[in-house]
Amino acid sequence: MGSAFRLARLVAVVVSVGFSYGGFIGIFRSGDIAGQKALGCGLLVGLLLLHLYNCVRAPDGRRPTAWQWTLALQAVLTGAGLHLFASTWYGNTGFLAAAVLLLIRPAALAWAGFAVIVLAQFLSGLEVRPTVWDAAYLAVGHTAFVGLALYGVARFADLVRDMERTRTALADAEVTRERLAFAQLLNERVGTSIEEVVRHGDAVRESSDLPAVRERLSASLATARSALNETRLVAHSHRDGAPAGLRVADDLTTTVVTGLGAAATLLMLLTNPVKSILKSDAAGGEIVLYLGLLTVFTALFLWCCRIGDDDGRPRHWRLALAAAFVVALAPEIVFERPFWYLSIFLPALTLVLLRGWLRWAVTIPLVAQDLLTFVIWDFTLQGPTLADQTYQMVWTGERALVVYGFVRMARLARELRAARAELARTEIARERLRFARDLHDLFGFSLSVIVLKSELAFRLLGKDRERARRELDEGLAAARQVLAEIGTVAAGYREISLEDEAASARAALETAGFAVDGTVEARQLTAEQNSVLATVLREGVTNILRHSDGRSCTLDARTVGGKVVLRLRNDGVRTNDVPPGAGLDNLRHRLRAVGGLLSSETLDGSYVLTAEIPAAG
Repeated sequence: MGSAFRLARLVAVVVSVGFSYGGFIGIFRSGDIAGQKALGCGLLVGLLLLHLYNCVRAPDGRRPTAWQWTLALQAVLTGAGLHLFASTWYGNTGFLAAAVLLLIRPAALAWAGFAVIVLAQFLSGLEVRPTVWDAAYLAVGHTAFVGLALYGVARFADLVRDMERTRTALADAEVTRERLAFAQLLNERVGTSIEEVVRHGDAVRESSDLPAVRERLSASLATARSALNETRLVAHSHRDGAPAGLRVADDLTTTVVTGLGAAATLLMLLTNPVKSILKSDAAGGEIVLYLGLLTVFTALFLWCCRIGDDDGRPRHWRLALAAAFVVALAPEIVFERPFWYLSIFLPALTLVLLRGWLRWAVTIPLVAQDLLTFVIWDFTLQGPTLADQTYQMVWTGERALVVYGFVRMARLARELRAARAELARTEIARERLRFARDLHDLFGFSLSVIVLKSELAFRLLGKDRERARRELDEGLAAARQVLAEIGTVAAGYREISLEDEAASARAALETAGFAVDGTVEARQLTAEQNSVLATVLREGVTNILRHSDGRSCTLDARTVGGKVVLRLRNDGVRTNDVPPGAGLDNLRHRLRAVGGLLSSETLDGSYVLTAEIPAAG
């Protein structure tokens, strides 16, 4: 985004300097004495510097310090120039018009101020121009156009900043929507099953009918196994990318930019030609032909500036560009060039539509076309002097740059909108992966314990009813814990203790028939590190319960050489049945987030899982 912001500022500065150059040329061309010209140049230099201070946007979008005073000073300089140099100052009032739009709040008040400035220029023009049409041309074709153009190119920077600011908000909104959908899915596919396990378990505890108890326990065991399978399915389904048809929050930025660009283009293309034809003594047929050709050229121009899919260009842009050249040049056979001079607007189209070296090979000669016609055919619109030719090239080039700036703004708006959508997809993909990790790591162990306790209670039912009840109670406690933790997974917050997890793991392993030894002592851990190691322990024990036929297991955690080392070792590893990669990948990801490492190996028929994490403090 830095390069786009710099481009926005550069366009604003170059266009501002280009418009002010026309003001200097007007002062030099005036009939004022040298002292008055020097005063006019001084006023214009001050006006330009104030405009750049007021209107070239800061990275944070804030208005400049003491902007009220600098805007007031800009108004004073503008008024003084308008009073002292009424016949040449008309374009410079556009700087104040742009500053009012950019600095005044609310927008309605700003546009009211803009209208007042345009009206003031019109009233001033009445004193120095022979007709109302001439005065209106100064107000609309210069003040309004320059103000709108400078406002638009300054808003280029605001567009970059505002779109960047909303990217995270959009991603957060989409992630929130995804969390809600996930919570609903988790509750429907897993929570409902666990609730059924709890209902069956409570019914078993209250019943003394052995056949009914067996039936209930059998149903409970089947439901617990189903819940475990559902957990795996939901976890795997949420490991993939973002959902199709992701909705992206709409905004009006592209519409606003297109509207501003169209308004500036219409003012640029129409004001002077319409004034010229209305003031001329042309016949009715010539006027109709002139206005018809002007309408066709304007329509082609606007079409060429539309945003399309061909590298940002509209459909059939080559045909439209060729037609614009024909309409701009062919009427010179009928109308004299001082009367029909729309070819000076062609550089804007070539700058917008062409690419690479061809853009500059065509645009630069078109910007200098008045100089070329003077050298080749001894004909010029502006005049033969260096100042005349320089002014014409600046005038043509700055208008091409204004159009390019508006088109680039619209493209940037579309590109940033697509980037925001892609960012939202990325954030959702990350959130889905987080769901999958939490679901796998948290519920895999708990559901395995529920299944284990249910199976053990079922086997003990006819042998040791009291112990079967205890195992069932522990399974129900694990089920209720799962129900409580469903909400924490969807909310993205979950904190578990290594010591508490070690106690639960030891009890689960002993229930499964493992002899458990080892000591868990890890004091130098942050809350996040503690939770991560507890998750590693939980996943490791889940894998032992699922993939081991052994009878002994070592759980050991201690601080060694500035690191906290957690090691799980168990025998009875099945051939070609080591813990699956997904769970270990999840654990590696979690450990890397806190600077830790995970390793695993098979030694002498035992499987060893080791996690290392830097000790806190």
